Amino acid sequence: MHISKRGFRGLVTIVAAGTLVAGLSACSGGSTGAGSSGDSAGPGTELTTVGFVAVGPEGGWRNANEQAIKDAFSKDAGFDLKYAPAASPSDQKSQLDAFSTFVNDEVDVILLTATEASGWEDELKKAKEAEIPVILLDRGVDAPSDLYVTRIAPDNTQVAKSVGEWAATTFPSGANYFVLEGVPGLSVVNERNEGFDAAIAGKSGWNKVGAQTANWKTDEGKSVIETALKASNNGIQFIFAQNDEMGIGAAQAVAAAGLKPGTDVKIATIDGTKGALEALAKGDLSFVAQYNPFFGTDAVDAVTKTLAGEKVDSTIIVKSATFDSAEAAQKALDEGKGF
Repeated sequence: MHISKRGFRGLVTIVAAGTLVAGLSACSGGSTGAGSSGDSAGPGTELTTVGFVAVGPEGGWRNANEQAIKDAFSKDAGFDLKYAPAASPSDQKSQLDAFSTFVNDEVDVILLTATEASGWEDELKKAKEAEIPVILLDRGVDAPSDLYVTRIAPDNTQVAKSVGEWAATTFPSGANYFVLEGVPGLSVVNERNEGFDAAIAGKSGWNKVGAQTANWKTDEGKSVIETALKASNNGIQFIFAQNDEMGIGAAQAVAAAGLKPGTDVKIATIDGTKGALEALAKGDLSFVAQYNPFFGTDAVDAVTKTLAGEKVDSTIIVKSATFDSAEAAQKALDEGKGF
């Protein structure tokens, strides 16, 4: 009976899957990551080759997420992870090139965190033709769902909705508010806007002073809010920052304007980094919604099932938490939940 190269790889993966659980247990105390020469799956064991088209250094959340993926896809766990970060967090061309290289190299599976939602359909079609399954991590893409297996991420819309629900409760009569957005064109930006807007829809007294990208960066968040406060004569009561770094920058701008962050202007953020929890514990931030970065084991499970021919849900939601007080933030810090 003839077995294609791709089918043969799938069979090898199934055979190797029995060692996966043991491998994960052995490295549960912390792996040295994808590029570690010390990792080994044992003599004679064929590793599953995984191409990871990544974003690369972008901030605390991204660093924690990509490290979690590297740790989960270790050689001890039976994988050979090829890590390909973008040339910059907004450089799609380098990602497209890396994706194409992985297809040409006939890796077993591709993990993709896209710098942009659009522009992926042609590459995904090539991967499908080559029988290489693609799994989306964190960010979605504007392409037919049959071109990828699943998307693994916290629910951006629901996370942002929790921010809006908190804000609506905190400001029952409404507020003048400003939104600091992430990089334009990303699915996460749109989803976070949708979730927040849905939570305050129909609520009276809510006046959107403005919205502007600060590209996930602290210094840009500070600059944007400094300008917004001057333009509104310090008339902003609430700021929704779509990530922690921008929110921390906003708090710096509020303080520089002679106002007290957390009192005169309340700031809510998304991610749950250590810096944000510390700022919440200090009182500079008022609400932090966690966007849980630790889903490496979810990704391993999805890859293993996919290569074994098992059913995988089209969307895998990663559970996240919220922190609404200084006490909650300090408790989370004490429990090591910051990253």
